[in-house]
Amino acid sequence: MKTRIEEYSVGQLARLAGVSVRTLHHYDDIGLLKPAHVGANGYRLYGRIEMLRLQEIMFYRDVGLSLDEVGRLLDGPADAVERLIRHRDRLQEDSLRTARIIDTLNATIAHLKGERDLALNDLYTPFSDDRQAEYEEWLTNEYGPDMAASIATSKAAVEQLPDGMAGAMNRLKNIEIRLVAAYEAGLAPEADDNHPMLEQHRALMTDMWGRDCTADGFAGLADMYTSHPDFVARYERLSPKFSGWLPAAMRAHAVRLRGQG
Repeated sequence: MKTRIEEYSVGQLARLAGVSVRTLHHYDDIGLLKPAHVGANGYRLYGRIEMLRLQEIMFYRDVGLSLDEVGRLLDGPADAVERLIRHRDRLQEDSLRTARIIDTLNATIAHLKGERDLALNDLYTPFSDDRQAEYEEWLTNEYGPDMAASIATSKAAVEQLPDGMAGAMNRLKNIEIRLVAAYEAGLAPEADDNHPMLEQHRALMTDMWGRDCTADGFAGLADMYTSHPDFVARYERLSPKFSGWLPAAMRAHAVRLRGQG
């Protein structure tokens, strides 16, 4: 007895996947999803392999990849299992970050509605080992392998500080309290009054990094504060929209330092 091989016409596949026939025709035209074969009547016919490929295409399109990017990914060296595992892991990481941001937003909303006080001191508690490892991995992936050496240097430098990480966090708290006050008083990011506080922030980074925090390094730190959702959420807890003001102030201070050089 022969095993029946299920095949679907372009219209059937479109209905099953929730896409248009025109979309499938376009995918065929650009070589992204070719049918298994074309019947004698000229109908495109799709089998299991094509259905799974379409599912992958839809996964990647859902996160904003272009058709060219999807094509390069599908035709790259990794097999489907590797690709899907990586995609799943990225989505899980994004989901965890999103959940943390939602928790922070809920706390901020409750605070603004007078329903609860924010435990701002929690922001200055040194990270757990797991969270620290997570950030170190993100930094290395984001800024390249040289970052791993910089992280090791920074860890050694922090250990040499009089009160270690706890002391550094206390210094950061005192600086940020005054920066938030300046922001909430309506000072522009580039205001002259901000620069002494920002210079203290830069000096703290020099101590924590174990090397000079240059103007470029300080501007790079500002970029980092805007590129990771955890940092954005952290500064939103200090004050709504402070996550945009602080990096702008840091970049303005970096410009001032370059002008002094």
